[in-house]
Amino acid sequence: MAHETDSNLRAKEGVVICLRDVGDGSSLLIFDDVVADDLSGRERAWRHKVFYTHTSYNNGHLDHMELSDQQFREIGEAVVARLLAINGRIK
Repeated sequence: MAHETDSNLRAKEGVVICLRDVGDGSSLLIFDDVVADDLSGRERAWRHKVFYTHTSYNNGHLDHMELSDQQFREIGEAVVARLLAINGRIK
């Protein structure tokens, strides 16, 4: 099934992740909850709902994708756990 956009497949709430270099050789990976204001259109306008969490990582490790298996696993687990929580699938 072809879509010009996949907006009609998205839930009302989601998680946004950004990377911010803090200037001391490290960066923050920041997770925020977002909510779609209007579900009727083809395109979604997302707005910030709440800060979820952040973690600091060494820039060199990040830049070369040299995080440990445990660190990559923790990032993935944080994303999936938050998505389950905001969709009411876990308490």
